[in-house]
Amino acid sequence: MHLDELQWFVVLAETEHVTDAAAELGISQPTLSRALARVEEQVGVP
Repeated sequence: MHLDELQWFVVLAETEHVTDAAAELGISQPTLSRALARVEEQVGVP
């Protein structure tokens, strides 16, 4: 797990919308979705 992915997860939790979080972070929505999937896989919780 990368620190960036955890920071992205925090922004996603704050915005509660993948599209809004991606825009705030300046990354694409698919990139954020893939990072979220990796975090979920590593912690074992969807």
